[in-house]
Parts: sequence; structure tokens; C-alpha cells
Amino acid sequence: MKHILLVDDVSTNLKCEGLILKNQYQLTMVKSGRDALDCLGAIVPDLVLLDIHMQEMDGYEVLKHMKENPETADIPVILLTADTDENSEERGIALGAVDFIRKPFEPHVLLSSIEAIWKAEE
Repeated sequence: MKHILLVDDVSTNLKCEGLILKNQYQLTMVKSGRDALDCLGAIVPDLVLLDIHMQEMDGYEVLKHMKENPETADIPVILLTADTDENSEERGIALGAVDFIRKPFEPHVLLSSIEAIWKAEE
């Protein structure tokens, strides 16, 4: 079973994402960028769903750290945000995100994006 790391500082968002994904994937959920990086020292997920706007360390910074570390650089990252600024998407993709999904999202959009990433890796 594929393993997904969910990173969001809003518990409600984690719960919603978890409900969509729990029957198909193994999930690990953390509530901060720092916790995500610490977690990546212990587990190697197949994918990271990463919120951009978080306290302490935002998603861009987490993504930057992941891409600089050879052990996590190849893990695909989908950025999630309620941000409507087009520069956000451009910045995330430039940092190495494989996709960018705006909140609120439809469950099938999230699932389709995840499946497309894994099919591309085959």
C-alpha cells in the first residue's frame, strides 16, 4: 500500500484529506513543517501532500529542504493551498512540486492527481 504524508496545520483539513484517502493509502499526518521534516527522517513516504500556509515554517520552505536533501529529493510533493495568487503555483512548481491543488478541492481531483503522479513514475 502506498504511503502518503499529509502536512497541514489545520486539524480539520487533515481530517478531510484523511477521510478521502484512508481507504486507499497508508497515511501519516503532521501539523507543522518542522514535524514533516522530522518525520521524513523516520519514514519515506511515496508522496507528500503539503499545505503552503503554515505557522513557523511554510510549505515552500519544507519543499526547499526536501529537495536539498538527497534522501527526500525524489519524493513527489503536491502543494495544497486556498491561495488564488498565480505566483504561488509558479513558485511551488519552480521549487520542485509536481502538482498544485487549490482548496477547497473535489475529492476526485485529489485522487486523480495522486494516481497520475504514480502512473507517470511507472
